Amino acid sequence: MAIAVVALLLTACTGRQTEPINEASDLSGKVVGAVTSAAPPEAYTALLNAHIGGEIKDVLFYNRSSDLIAALISGKVDGALAMVSVADYYTKRNSKLKKIASEQPFLVDVMMFLRAEDTALRNELDWAINILDENGTLGQLKDTWVTNLPATKEPSGSEMPKIEGARTVYVGVTGDYIPLDYMAADGRPAGFNVALLSEMSELLEVNFELVSIESQAKFSALQSRRIDVIFSQTYNQQIASLFSDRVIMTRSYFTDDGACFLVQK
Repeated sequence: MAIAVVALLLTACTGRQTEPINEASDLSGKVVGAVTSAAPPEAYTALLNAHIGGEIKDVLFYNRSSDLIAALISGKVDGALAMVSVADYYTKRNSKLKKIASEQPFLVDVMMFLRAEDTALRNELDWAINILDENGTLGQLKDTWVTNLPATKEPSGSEMPKIEGARTVYVGVTGDYIPLDYMAADGRPAGFNVALLSEMSELLEVNFELVSIESQAKFSALQSRRIDVIFSQTYNQQIASLFSDRVIMTRSYFTDDGACFLVQK
C-alpha cells in the first residue's frame, strides 16, 4: 500500500509513469517529445509509432533541443526521439539519462536543404562535400567534433573565412543537432557544421554567413529567402518526399548510426 502511494505521488509530481522504460516498446501509450518538425503531425506520429513498434499517447514538439531535454528531465515527456550521436552527447553529460534503441534500426543522413530552384548552389555544395570526403576531411571532422569529443568539453567555434569580393551564402543554424549543430553560451554557432562550412568556404571561395534560427522557422525562412541553406536530417524517404516540391537536398555529409530514444534512468 505504501509503495503504491509513493508511486502515485511521484507520478503526480513528475507527470510521468514511474515504471522504468528499458526498450522502445515501453513507450507505447506514453508521451514522446521531439524538436519541431516541418512534417505534418500525423506523419511524424506515424514515424514515432514505427520506432516504438506500437502507439504513443501523444507527441509534444519543442522549438529547441534544450527545451526538449528539460521537458524529459522534468517528466513532462516520457521519451525523446534523437539521432544516436545527439543521444550520446546528452548521456555523457547527464547521469539521469539513458538511450534505448529504436524498434526500426536504420541509418540517418544529415544534409543541407536548399530552395528547389537553387540547383547551381546545390551542385557547388555537393562538389565541395565530395572533395572533403575523398581527401579524408569529413572523417577527421567527425572524429574531432563527434566521436572523440570529450564529455568535459563543449563544441567550440571556428573562425569563418572572410574572402574579399566573394558572394555571401546565408546558412540557418538552429543548434538542435548537437554536437553537429551547436549554439555556444555566447550565442555563436559552433561544432561540426561550422567547421565543415569553414572548409567548404575555402574550396568554393564563398563567404558563409551564419544566421541563428529556431527549428520551426527554418523552412519558412528558407522559402522567404532570409537564408539560403539549412541543415536537416532524413529519418526516412517518405518524410523527405513531403518537401520534394519545395526543396532540394545535397548529398549526405554525415551519416549517423540511426535514431533512438532518450529516456530517464
